[in-house]
Parts: sequence; structure tokens; C-alpha cells
Amino acid sequence: MIQSGKRFCSTLEIFDAKHHSRGTEPMTAFNLSRQPAQVLAAGSRHQTGTLISETFGAGRRVLLVADPVMAELGHLGELREVIEKAGHDVVTFSDLASDPKEAFVDAAVELGRAENCDCVVGLGGGSALDTAKVVAVLLPSGDGAANYRLAVKPLPWRTVPLVTLPTTAGTGSETTGTSIISQPDGVKNWFWGPPLIPDMAIMDPELTVGLPPFWTFYTGMDALVHAIESRTNRYRYAPNNAVAERAISHGISSLEEAVKDGSSITARSGMMAAAAHGGTAIGNTGCAVAHNIGHAMGSLAGVPHGRAVSIALVQTMEWAAQGAPDGYDAVAHIMGGEGAGHVHDNLHALAERCGYGLSLDADEREKLDEEALARAMVEPANIDMLTATARDAEDGDVEILAAMALR
Repeated sequence: MIQSGKRFCSTLEIFDAKHHSRGTEPMTAFNLSRQPAQVLAAGSRHQTGTLISETFGAGRRVLLVADPVMAELGHLGELREVIEKAGHDVVTFSDLASDPKEAFVDAAVELGRAENCDCVVGLGGGSALDTAKVVAVLLPSGDGAANYRLAVKPLPWRTVPLVTLPTTAGTGSETTGTSIISQPDGVKNWFWGPPLIPDMAIMDPELTVGLPPFWTFYTGMDALVHAIESRTNRYRYAPNNAVAERAISHGISSLEEAVKDGSSITARSGMMAAAAHGGTAIGNTGCAVAHNIGHAMGSLAGVPHGRAVSIALVQTMEWAAQGAPDGYDAVAHIMGGEGAGHVHDNLHALAERCGYGLSLDADEREKLDEEALARAMVEPANIDMLTATARDAEDGDVEILAAMALR
């Protein structure tokens, strides 16, 4: 049996469960993570400055960390003006790229310290939010990001207010205590701990309206995979199951419309709710084999994250479901059927209606081979997601799973 030295899961403190879940549960002892204050409403970005004043005090010096595309779309300038009108000074940092590296974090920390910033706001997709979260933790000390890879030492407690504004609906980074930051050589590392949980998430669906259909679909699938893996992995438990199920319900009912009519605020709002709930769910339980394989695919071949994890989920579902039939029954019930087979078929049908596929294309397969993928799956950055899967991986199973993913 493949084992890991520690479970990838944040420490939990408070939670208010309002929904009931189905199925038997494998454990009764659990912790619940602190959650950020959450605002989900069209136009809510215009309240950012006021919310900072009301929550953290007037006259802040804000370090605004944003994706470069936010400047091109006008969102960066708009948000800066909103924050400044509320009486705060703003310093912007947008020297970012997808799969952000430790150097970006360190540069932002250096800028924030030079400008005496005492509040951090993240604007963008998962890369920008992941960066902003680590920056906020390290800003007071100026310590380098490399010192905290894979929690080799605990993150210092964050003393700087942290606000997130997501512009995609998938990663859930706006609510989680995790970030993914790459080493100089491109190897992705997890950073995790309660200090990374934002104080406030402002979720404005208008910020996602311009997201192209391809990214709308695959980031939306990322949100669904988060929720499905949280609901079915070995650390699932009743209160958190309710959150995961709510995320699945939002995603299944909203994703197709969001892809086909990107201007639908109703659909975009539903997907932002799915992403936030999905992020909350995995913050409490971690992910499972689909993310184990998906992260490996991303590192080896640059397969976009949401696409990689959704492909890995459906390709390995038959194997994984044997460890959590009750969990997959609960997911299938939300989708109007029974068992893992229904979940598998329902996700494929959803993808087909949206015009996308859940299998690797020829170019992606050419960049991957079973042996390299299997090795990447058991690397320190990925192994905890494999061991969180409800079914134990016995000798030879990693190679079998790698082959399944590449079918």
C-alpha cells in the first residue's frame, strides 16, 4: 500500500452547515477550517474600498496583486480607482504569469515592503490569488517563498489583511488556505496553512463575463472536480459533504449556460458559488487521485489544470469509486441517477453539450508517457492527493492509473 507521511488538509476552526448529506460516513472526528467573509453579487467589486475601510480601518496602503490581463481589460485601473476613492493608497504589482514562480512572490513582497503596504488585495485567476495569498503572509518579515515549500516549516501567522477578487470560477483559491507556487525549474509546490485563508472574498460575476468559453468550461470543471473529490475521498464527513454537494448542484445547473451564454449573470453567479463552495470543501478534506494525476500532467506537459483534473477524474472514476460507493451514490443522486457510472456518463454528456471533450488530444498524449506520469504521481508534491483517495493504491496501481489517464 502506498502511504504518505502527512495528510494534505488545512486546520479547521468554524463552520455553519445548513444542508444535509446522504450516505454513510467513514469518520466522525474532524476539524473545520476558518472561512473568509464572502460577498457574492453583481457589481460587488465597486464596494471593495468601502469594505476594506469598514473591516480593516481607514487609510490603508494596499498592495494590489493582479494578472497582467486585468490591466488590458481595464479591471486593474477600475479597482485601483475604487480603492483610492475610499481613502486608501494603492501600489500595483502585475509582473505575473500563469503557474507563478517563487521569484514573483519575492518581488511582490519586496515592492510591498518598500512601499510600506499594510493590506493585500488579489485580483485575477488562481495564479494571481495564490501569489497574493503568499505575499500577504510574507510581507511583514520579507522572508523568501522558497523557505516554505511543501510546509517544510510552518508559515508565519498573517498580520496583514487579505482580500481576494476572483475573475474565474474554478480554482476556489479565494476561500482556501492553499497556494501553488513553482520553483525556478518549473516544479510546482504546495504552500498551505490557515494563514493563507483570506479575510474576505469579493465575488463579482461581472468580472467573469469576458472569460472565453474554453476557459469557462474547464475552470468550471475544476470546481466540479474539487467538490466531487471532496465528497468521495477518505476524509469526507457529514458537515463538509453538504458543502461539496451544494457546489456540485450549482456547477451542474450553471456550467452549460455559462459556456453558451457568457453574459448570463445568473449562470456566472452559480459558477462562482460552485467555485467558492468547492474551494471550501477541499480546504477541509483535500483532493484525491484526479488532482494527483492532473498536477502531474500539468508539470510534465503543461495541460491546463481544469482540463487535466477533469480528464483524470472521468478516466479513473471506475477505479476510485470502489473505495467510496456511498460518496458516488450521493453525487449521482444530485445528477438524477445512481452510482459512479451515472456520474461518469453525466459529466461526458455535459462536456459534449458544451462542445468540449474529456480525453487528451494527440499533442497532449505525445508529451506524456506512462512511466514518467507514474513517477510524477508519487513525488512529494503530489503523493498526499493519491493517499487521500478512498481506495488504497496497492503495488502496481499507480502504473494502472497512469495508463487509464492516458487512454
